[in-house]
Amino acid sequence: MPAGTHSATISHLAGEAFVTTSIVKYGLIPCAPFSPTAAFTVRCLELYRVSHNRCPHLSIHAFVKSICDLHSVPFKSHISRQFSISYDLYLSMRNLANELTQKALSRDTEDWRLRHVCPPCTYILEGETKLKFSMLYTLDGNNSLKRIQRRETIPISTQDGSPQELVLGKSSESTDAREAGKGIYLTNEMVDQWSKETLAQICPTYIEDETENDHPCAERWRNMKTQLTAKMWGVFNETGLFLALCRHGFVLMLVDMVRSGEL
Repeated sequence: MPAGTHSATISHLAGEAFVTTSIVKYGLIPCAPFSPTAAFTVRCLELYRVSHNRCPHLSIHAFVKSICDLHSVPFKSHISRQFSISYDLYLSMRNLANELTQKALSRDTEDWRLRHVCPPCTYILEGETKLKFSMLYTLDGNNSLKRIQRRETIPISTQDGSPQELVLGKSSESTDAREAGKGIYLTNEMVDQWSKETLAQICPTYIEDETENDHPCAERWRNMKTQLTAKMWGVFNETGLFLALCRHGFVLMLVDMVRSGEL
């Protein structure tokens, strides 16, 4: 929706000093902090959020094209970028509203969710017989959810006067400060504490010999062999997910394996 033409009128009617806050009051999420030229309805953004959660393969590009077809509007690439900005803002607003709600309910401690995620496992009744194992859970990784790291290409001149060669430069991945899944996802810094290099520094006696096995089944269960994954880390930015589930199917913790395997 074009928002720049009647921005002053909208701001005056809503009684706000900024155009963007006035637009949000009317159920629209702008794509720029000042003088936005486009905005998307909350219902449209919520439709994509629910659809994307159900089918992660649904990209913003395909969704925006579908919306343009429904409104008989020619698709342009910049609309996808505008939608992406508005969608990020919408998710940030949802996360902030959820944090304020949890704080008002005194549920904002770091381990509150983990202590109450599964009623059968975490709730203890008065007079209940104490079990030998209070909780049964399982951990496993999914290495099929990989995402290739996009890198810039830098041309370099050769000494013999031949055509320039292209080499890989720094990462071109977009970075933002948005936090998703707070209380579920472990941070990258926490996961990196268990890398082989870090453990070797903390405990010098920690040495893993890939050629020796303590028992005959060790080689059979080692699905992340060094020789198979040595070339992977330079290509993939994310190599999959690693999660912990209780026996009732509730997600306890989740790890996004960023440039790492199953540590």
